[in-house]
Amino acid sequence: MRSPPAPATNPHSLIGIELARFACTLPILLWHYQHFYYVNGQPVGFDTTAQPLFDWLKPFYLYGYLSVQAFWCLSGFIFFWKYARPVAQGSVPFSKFALLRFSRLYPLHLLTLLIVAVMSWRYEAINASAGFVYPNQDASHFVLQLLMVSDWRPGINWSYNGPIWSISVELLVYALFYGLCRLGVTKLWMVLALIAGSGAVYALKLSAHPVVLCVFFFYLGALTCLAHEAFVKLSPEARGPTLKAALALVMAGAALAVIDVLRPMHFVALLTPVAIIALLHWVQPKSPQAQQAIVTLGNMTYSSYLWHFPLQLLAALVFIHHPADLPAHSPAWLAGYLGLTYLLAALSYRLIESPAQNWIRDKVALGRARATA
Repeated sequence: MRSPPAPATNPHSLIGIELARFACTLPILLWHYQHFYYVNGQPVGFDTTAQPLFDWLKPFYLYGYLSVQAFWCLSGFIFFWKYARPVAQGSVPFSKFALLRFSRLYPLHLLTLLIVAVMSWRYEAINASAGFVYPNQDASHFVLQLLMVSDWRPGINWSYNGPIWSISVELLVYALFYGLCRLGVTKLWMVLALIAGSGAVYALKLSAHPVVLCVFFFYLGALTCLAHEAFVKLSPEARGPTLKAALALVMAGAALAVIDVLRPMHFVALLTPVAIIALLHWVQPKSPQAQQAIVTLGNMTYSSYLWHFPLQLLAALVFIHHPADLPAHSPAWLAGYLGLTYLLAALSYRLIESPAQNWIRDKVALGRARATA
């Protein structure tokens, strides 16, 4: 546990992570379901308990926003597993690291931003309002979103495709992660120090910037990666009891959360690492078809995150003259919203994200080849 693990050679060795990524999308989609009740930037007739199937989906409706922290933790695991050692050894230059991130994130961000900007302009033109859900629909905030730096400065600057805020913050942590890895900050005690330091800053309210919490959960994911590396080195006889003890701790945490002794965010910080290791241990399908199906679900994560708000804005435009007619209380509307979001996410990854990512990387590689020819 003293050094970052080397990436496994099996491309499906982290298949459980793909399932975890997909599982984290549902709470976000349900947390943002409240947007269907918004008119001109304000919820109208919104009652949390009246949302469809509330008794069954209550934790998601109330605390779904915490999936953002779980995503940060998952990112920390993946980045530490994949990049910590190569970056520390100097085999991954920053230009390559930045290109991989840019080609993966930016094309869909740009597309959804432009779509939201056009629809927002239309919504405001009809309603003479400040926006459907998010304020700050102006040129300066558009430029910030265009550059993916919308939430780098302190304060909440909700605008356009609002959910991108967490990706904007995470970009800062990507840069921090790369720099720290180049300095050799990959050992267990260093990871623990980063977790403790960021946790203290957040707990003492020394800074309200969301990057503090992002650092905490990102390096909690790095710690989970080191813990998983130690876990797989245990004997098969020891793995079962170890995992059972961890799951018992999570159950105890859940009980404390229910009676308001443990804050929901603290429970997520306990649940996510254990869930990651458990899924990696349990989800090991032998069938190539099952493996591909799970990978496909994982690939839908980013798409569903960026497409669900444009779909909500589209619904608001359809019902703009009679917003009360939008059947937000209907379970059928909820099912349609989730189904359409995931369908669009699957098509988006296959037809937009993956081709754009490959095109950008191929173009850069070709340019570099010509420059050295």
